Amino acid sequence: MSIKSACRRSLILFMLLIVPAPLLAAPFLSIASPSADGVFVLRGEQMAGVAGLDITIGYDRNTLSTPHIAMGSLVDGMLNSSNPSNPIRLAIVGTNGIAVASGVIATITFERVGDSAGTITSLTASLIDEKGNKLPIAPTAIDNPQTPTHGEPSAEAPPAEGAKDKDEPLVIDATSHPSRPVPVVLGGSVTLPHEEVAPAEPKRAPQEAERQEVAELQPQRREPAPVEPRDPEPKAAPQAVTQPVHLPSVLDRFREFKGERTLANLTSLFKGAGERPLLQIPAIAIADGSSTVTLVIAMETGDRPPVFAFKAARYVSVSRSDDGEWEVEVRPEAGVVDASITVLYHGLSQEYPLIVAPAVRLPATAGSAASEAAFRSFLAAGADLNGDGRVDYLDDYIFTANFLAQSQESAQRKE
Repeated sequence: MSIKSACRRSLILFMLLIVPAPLLAAPFLSIASPSADGVFVLRGEQMAGVAGLDITIGYDRNTLSTPHIAMGSLVDGMLNSSNPSNPIRLAIVGTNGIAVASGVIATITFERVGDSAGTITSLTASLIDEKGNKLPIAPTAIDNPQTPTHGEPSAEAPPAEGAKDKDEPLVIDATSHPSRPVPVVLGGSVTLPHEEVAPAEPKRAPQEAERQEVAELQPQRREPAPVEPRDPEPKAAPQAVTQPVHLPSVLDRFREFKGERTLANLTSLFKGAGERPLLQIPAIAIADGSSTVTLVIAMETGDRPPVFAFKAARYVSVSRSDDGEWEVEVRPEAGVVDASITVLYHGLSQEYPLIVAPAVRLPATAGSAASEAAFRSFLAAGADLNGDGRVDYLDDYIFTANFLAQSQESAQRKE
């Protein structure tokens, strides 16, 4: 071996040891069927800090059907929803990032068609952190039994019969906790993402290879190719997407309130809610377990339908108006004071807190003066309205919410 060849190989080895380091730090996903029995395990690596996942998985309908999805231990405790169409779509979001680096995201059990072990055709994902920032992700890895496929194929899997319409949003019902089968632990080998390698050239004689290496190291003069003038291609206009913002809830305002507890001060804490970029109908929802509340959300969510997740409220319906506004109807759980709707879209996450409080029977009074007297009586005496053994800002919030809600009902009846 010549000195030049040895130096060159040493340089290549040195680069291979250094370059992959930042790539390995990026999160990446892989899917495989360890037992080749129609059960596929979706794993995540380098996932610490990931707070939202939007994943699509395509499969060959000629070999697999009827997917059943069970969430894995890596995303335990996070809000999640799955759409078992083709491609499958998984939406997972949490208030905190994933604490561990790797683990099982989901186990998908298919019914096999014929004798084939099954084929996954595509795996794509979009990830965000706790602040809603989109995270870079390494190329995905697919390890099919007998016929492994790497990365993302150019052909998209055809939709299965009965699949959801592409314009229908996914819904995550955070109040439901179905039993989860024990996930299958990935025991087989997974082909990690790698760069495409050009086909190997035929071997040359040692002397010819040596001359070729020397020629490659010597500069060669090349005549510049003629460039024909052409008009620049028009750039696509960037898509408008609403950036997420922090929206403090009315409950947060009561928690942080340090002023004097008066009728005017406490009711004023609800007035700022009208400045939020959404409309709640009714403005104050009573959490009696049967009443519903509708949130009208005006925001640009990109070219794909958003994912809706609910906290302390059950999903009723989601629709979109002619003006492009999302109308989300939910039923708050009985007795809750903290409920919200989270929208996962375009790699971003936006939480909308609801104004909701448990029902309280106020004294039957006639006229606003008497109602204000009842309010002042509550402030003077105090009452443990939520039964937690103490009188604090929560009781002020519950009483004020019911006072305003019943005052609005009384005004509407007079009209």
